[in-house]
Amino acid sequence: MAPQEKSFPERAIRSNVLRFDDPSYAEIEEYKFDPLPSSKKRIRLLQLDGNTLHSPSIHCKLVEADYDNTFHIPTRAISENSEDLRRYRNELRQITDPDERLKKQYAWVDDKKMTYEALSWCWGKDDPKHAVIIDRAGVYYKMAVRRDLALALKYLRHPNKVRTLWIDAICIDQANSEERNQQVQMMSRIYTRSSNVCIWLGEDTDEDERAINFIREEITHLKNFDAISSDEKYSEKWHALMMLMQREWFSRRWVVQEISLAKRAQIYCGPHFIPWKEFAVAVELFVEVETATHRLSEVMWKDKKFQHVPGMFEYVSELGASLLVQATGKVFRAHKTPMDDHDHDNETPEDIVGWIKEVHTIDPLDRRSLLSLEYLVTTMFIFRATECRDSIYSMLAIARDAAPFADPNRSVDDVSLTMTLFDSFLAEKPFQVDYARPYSDVCRDFVEFCIRRTHAREPVQALDILCRPWALEPPQGRSVRLPADSSIKKQQEERLKPKRTSPWSKRQCKPLWNSVERKWTHNKNDDDEWVPDRRDMEDYWYENSKKEAETLIDPSWMYLSPVNGRDRWKNPIGWGRVRKLVTVSAKRGPVLQELPKDRRQDIDLPSWVCRAKKAPFELYAHPGMHIKKTGRANANPLVGEPKDGHRNYSAAQTKGVTLESSVGLKFRKRPYAGHYSLYVRGFVIDTVETVAEASQGGNIPRSWLEMGGWEPPYDKDPPGELWRTLVADRGIENRNPPSYYARACKESVNRGGIASGRVNTTALINNERNSIIAEFCRRVHAVIWGRSMFRTTSGKLGISASDVKVGDNICILYGCTVPVVLSVENKDYKQREEDKFEDRFEAFKSCFQRLERIMVRKYRYNTKKLEHPTWEAEVKAGTNKVNEDLKADRKRKKEMSDARERYRREDDEQRTGNRPEDELETQQSNGPVRRGKRARSLDHLPRDMPPDFRLDANPTASEREDQDGDASRYYTFKGESYVHGFMDGEALRAKFYKEKGAEDRVFELR
Repeated sequence: MAPQEKSFPERAIRSNVLRFDDPSYAEIEEYKFDPLPSSKKRIRLLQLDGNTLHSPSIHCKLVEADYDNTFHIPTRAISENSEDLRRYRNELRQITDPDERLKKQYAWVDDKKMTYEALSWCWGKDDPKHAVIIDRAGVYYKMAVRRDLALALKYLRHPNKVRTLWIDAICIDQANSEERNQQVQMMSRIYTRSSNVCIWLGEDTDEDERAINFIREEITHLKNFDAISSDEKYSEKWHALMMLMQREWFSRRWVVQEISLAKRAQIYCGPHFIPWKEFAVAVELFVEVETATHRLSEVMWKDKKFQHVPGMFEYVSELGASLLVQATGKVFRAHKTPMDDHDHDNETPEDIVGWIKEVHTIDPLDRRSLLSLEYLVTTMFIFRATECRDSIYSMLAIARDAAPFADPNRSVDDVSLTMTLFDSFLAEKPFQVDYARPYSDVCRDFVEFCIRRTHAREPVQALDILCRPWALEPPQGRSVRLPADSSIKKQQEERLKPKRTSPWSKRQCKPLWNSVERKWTHNKNDDDEWVPDRRDMEDYWYENSKKEAETLIDPSWMYLSPVNGRDRWKNPIGWGRVRKLVTVSAKRGPVLQELPKDRRQDIDLPSWVCRAKKAPFELYAHPGMHIKKTGRANANPLVGEPKDGHRNYSAAQTKGVTLESSVGLKFRKRPYAGHYSLYVRGFVIDTVETVAEASQGGNIPRSWLEMGGWEPPYDKDPPGELWRTLVADRGIENRNPPSYYARACKESVNRGGIASGRVNTTALINNERNSIIAEFCRRVHAVIWGRSMFRTTSGKLGISASDVKVGDNICILYGCTVPVVLSVENKDYKQREEDKFEDRFEAFKSCFQRLERIMVRKYRYNTKKLEHPTWEAEVKAGTNKVNEDLKADRKRKKEMSDARERYRREDDEQRTGNRPEDELETQQSNGPVRRGKRARSLDHLPRDMPPDFRLDANPTASEREDQDGDASRYYTFKGESYVHGFMDGEALRAKFYKEKGAEDRVFELR
């Protein structure tokens, strides 16, 4: 590592950067971006001119780099008309050996490779009021940037040479939403291929310098580590380290991706810097010591300089810095990580070819994603984002089951086209990145994505996403990533229009009267004249709308005899429904016009989107401390983290969610009514009868003990249902609770100040000095914090969200591992009719949108054929190959299914004693039996089916209504619950024996 400077200019000089409105910049025009070519994977790079910390001005250039090569290595942008490029392509065509061809490609790329570093910084909320000067071909322009970014550039520039950086705020045209969507899709390449990620924490303080020196000189050397983690004289240094770990940069969502993808990283804080790997080691040691022994909190508690505050480092493991260090080891399985020393600068073409053939990847770190998108989004709640959509988009590049996918309506590259066509066969499903998309739709996309991906592995856990907090609060107005003065709707409309260089044309053909069929037809001939059609869409629809009343001819309308000298036309099939739709729309027009404008842009998030504000931990101010620290804000989700092959409970047993739209999962958005509905299947098993007060700060109210059937003087062990409910019948790491929890509960009540009306569990943890009681109370915190206790009509004891009320339903949803609480709301006749109308309108609109996509795709397909004559044949050949593979795969699966069916039948025959010859003898005695396809498909059903089982596949009218739920009511999702005696399949058994009221139904959740 290069030695750091020991002396720097005064902080006032270092902090001086020129503003955008500085008088010296008055004559300089503002910089305007040239659009990047949509047909290429191209980025901009910033070349930062060298200077010292004394100069307040910042000068740079913007250059373009291409990623359009096999190795995803950035190269200098070269014109398609370049003589060098033509010569290279001709030489490449003459090489037939694949290895030699790959070597030639790498040699070409390596010769034009551009090396750069990526800047990772915190945007903040201040306005861009400072300036950087951009040199474009000798002409200077100014660009407005935020102060923190200007300072980063000032500190990072070299004294005497250029430093090349990629910076999102400068290298991406933030006013161009389409470009931003495309660049987000490329983010993984940008950070993976950067030589280094520069982490800018901001300007330094004295404590920052103390923390960095503490890491470099003492912690990471592990000399006398036990002494420095238990001696009071090191308390200020540990405090400084925690302050450094709470820098705003560590709370950004994007940093998880940026650090996980980096080959190497370096932290900069003012003029001080330290390698990421040294910082990570220090954080891991900090967390390990505090979590295992709470020794460091004891040291801080003894030091009078910190006011004897207990538990100062209690939840240090939940800080963003701690989670980020953990993430660098959990996100990927890699041969090389930012913690390793490695160098790729001396690789030869032979090395690269051998590497690709060995590991079958172009990723220089040979990484394999380990975590699902659902896991990343729902467990990284401590990280914030300026743009709420980034809570999802920032995790796409590092998820194992998702990949960022920009708007497919733009010109797409081969990778995007492949993702579109083969979506169902990809391990990493494309997730569309679109900052112009309404936030409610982005949330719905994520929920549906999680449900479908989990359903493929564990259908019984697919709906657990409804119980995991993740969604940031919706923004007011449009995305902060979009230009404030643009019309998003207009941009979308223009984007979808095919680019025409000539006007539309229409055929000039003569109408003919068909006396047999009594209707007008058009006589179309090849020699008909085509004339330009310069009508706009408004004129086109206006003229067509007159055809019913006037004599303009439309071949789809049948001519009838005239009445009172006026021609009559027979309406086409289905016209009545169209007229009704238009009539209802006209009648309701004034009502819809009265809706507020912001409602037209988006709707409120539905109750089935779990908010991030319900997350277990948050960063906030604590009594006796002048800094914020991580503390508990809510209870832990009962469903736990999304882990493969593991679940905390099994309330629905093997009943998983059904994805077929006719009987299972459905989403319906009704923008004008202002709600988003999710339809799921399940049943009501109980109803809330009484509710006790909510737990405040994790304390146990006295009323809970009374509701649990435990009476004073509390000298006996508590009832089993009470103490098990307090810990949700689980212990540490969601294992079965140890039996000593009952005794720990009794001791906690007797020592926790029950005379004051509640058991102070926090005081027990900090002051009792009893590890068993502390363990029990921490588990109680994780379960009851902010929740209420209730009793049901059947006498079950449970806990749920603080807003649970008497009369709420306790329900089992198929695909959810815990019971949920739903409150029912009735819909009047007007609401039901409005829902029906809007559903029809949305279906009508979706048909047009689908047709629009088909037309755009067809236009681009035809354009591609004209540009590349051999392309169509190549596509057809590839499609035929895929179809053959799919056909063979289906045949193989059918053979396996038939083999399993034969095995099952043979097993049934052995168990029941029915022999094939007995069945044949019976058939011969009763005459030939014709077994249709429907009958054969029922062979797998048990022989003792109930008498009311119907064989007909077509549902009745009542069944069709049940598929959409009860139209007279809807439900609000209040959250998950623990109901003692309903957590491991008991509810299904109770439903089986319950005579009435527990039938399966479809719930409409809003």
